[in-house]
Amino acid sequence: MAKLENFGQIENLEITVLVDNRADLIVKSTDTVKRYTEKPLLAEHGFSALVDLKDAEIRILWDGGMTKVALAENASRLEIDLATVDKIALSHGHHDHYAALTEVIRQSARCPTHREWGKEATLQEITDWLKGRQVPLIAHPAAFRERWATGKDGKKHGPSIVPRAEWEVAGAEIILTEGPFKLGPGCWTTGAVPRQSFEEAGIPPRIAYREGDQFIRDYLDDDQSIVVNVKDKGLVILTGCAHSGIVNTVRYAQEISGIDRVWAILGGFHLAPAKDEQIQQTIDEIKELGPAMVVPSHCTGFKAISQFAHQMPDEFVLGVVGTRYLF
Repeated sequence: MAKLENFGQIENLEITVLVDNRADLIVKSTDTVKRYTEKPLLAEHGFSALVDLKDAEIRILWDGGMTKVALAENASRLEIDLATVDKIALSHGHHDHYAALTEVIRQSARCPTHREWGKEATLQEITDWLKGRQVPLIAHPAAFRERWATGKDGKKHGPSIVPRAEWEVAGAEIILTEGPFKLGPGCWTTGAVPRQSFEEAGIPPRIAYREGDQFIRDYLDDDQSIVVNVKDKGLVILTGCAHSGIVNTVRYAQEISGIDRVWAILGGFHLAPAKDEQIQQTIDEIKELGPAMVVPSHCTGFKAISQFAHQMPDEFVLGVVGTRYLF
């Protein structure tokens, strides 16, 4: 894909991790990595982050975790009001990334209340009023596929379906896009990421989606990330799982933004199932990209995280729930 016109930039970006696989009360803060150690937070196998475009006063919720509990509870303890969320973006349609979104939508959408309309009110005016009270939720169309898994014994498990109708009733305006979508100044979703590198660990071997009477191999076409261009720094890439491959994702972010400098890479890298040689090749490629900060989290896996820590000690930051990253 060609470079996007007017990609834009932001001066002050803050990302707060609300759900992740790891909690820790004895980690240390730095000038740009602020740890929360006042109260214990909940960890779970899931991911969610609040992307705060400070200059534009736009708050974007990225994903919604594995359960309905952790996101709401952690936000409360961090004193983050989820009703202040302006937009929601979904990385992909897996349950560990959307479970708590219905309640967030209810809080952040201004649900319509009964009111009186004059005789001269047009249908367009009523429609615009209703739409203006919804919270935008941006996703790839494939996120809403009916998904199934097959066990080693051949038994099927499913279906798993993102609750689109429930979200719409709660007050979401579902915006479907296969390509990049502008969330704010210098901040975009990537849309579907082309698969051009060696990376294969992000595609589980026994998952499918159903269309009619056919089960089709699921390559997770809906996988996307957020990319932000921060003034005088470069690109900050925030993933969900990076099923498309973390190297693919970063390179595509460079392509659509037209910006080579990578400042930070945060989120799940989905290297937990990867072989040792795949992990090493990924680290070698990330080193070549030259980021100032690398925060492999969620589904990256202990082996890969430990290797990032060992081989990129100056860039590595341990991903912990409650952490605020200041850019």
